[in-house]
Amino acid sequence: MFHLFHHLLYIASHKDSRWKGIEIKRGQAITGLNALRKNTGISVRSLRTCLNRLKSTSEVTIKTTNRYSIITICNYDKYNSLIGDTDTVNDTLADTQTTNKRQTNDNIQELREDKKVEKLRMKKAEILKKQIEEDNLIREKETEMFIENLLSGKY
Repeated sequence: MFHLFHHLLYIASHKDSRWKGIEIKRGQAITGLNALRKNTGISVRSLRTCLNRLKSTSEVTIKTTNRYSIITICNYDKYNSLIGDTDTVNDTLADTQTTNKRQTNDNIQELREDKKVEKLRMKKAEILKKQIEEDNLIREKETEMFIENLLSGKY
């Protein structure tokens, strides 16, 4: 994802301009999945995943047509003003990547905990079912013994 975001920063327009009669604002890039695949070496499937993640973290917005996509880098000025300071750009991008990983790890942890809770519930249900079956067997035997005793005249 870092590689893709870095590439988007690189290809984004540095000033307002026009392309085929379309206004392109500072921080926007016109591209498509095939062009991104060709220029970054990232598979189309991974590109879709990365772009969705960048959208979900509000790093980019994407307007898609049947011929191209206009990708707008949110806070482009923040990143562009840092271009002279490579360490700061890398730190900012690394922080974003770390945050995204942390969010993903948190989601995975929540899923694992949900699965553990579900397994515990299933075990409890199985135990309760066995206890009920055992109680029913005991009641049946007690009922049979009562009926036998009643019929034999012990009561």
